[in-house]
Amino acid sequence: MSETDNRMTSETLLVWVVDECKQLGLRVTGGEDDFFEAGGTSLTAVKLIERAEREFGDDSLPADELFTESRVTDIVASIQRNSKHADAASD
Repeated sequence: MSETDNRMTSETLLVWVVDECKQLGLRVTGGEDDFFEAGGTSLTAVKLIERAEREFGDDSLPADELFTESRVTDIVASIQRNSKHADAASD
């Protein structure tokens, strides 16, 4: 996968995370926003984790990572590291 493809994947995933956060009622507009400062709670965190697992596979967004690195760009990086689909896409 080329650097451009990787960047597009990151951009697409960023859009997905921002959209999901907005659907959960958070005030997220971009990558530097913090999930919890934007109104996220432990309940909305669980909902985001469940949505990520449905979309990207089990354990694609570990709770400990979301609670310690909660900027949107950190969430994107976590999903990229842990997603079953990311492994397949990079082959």
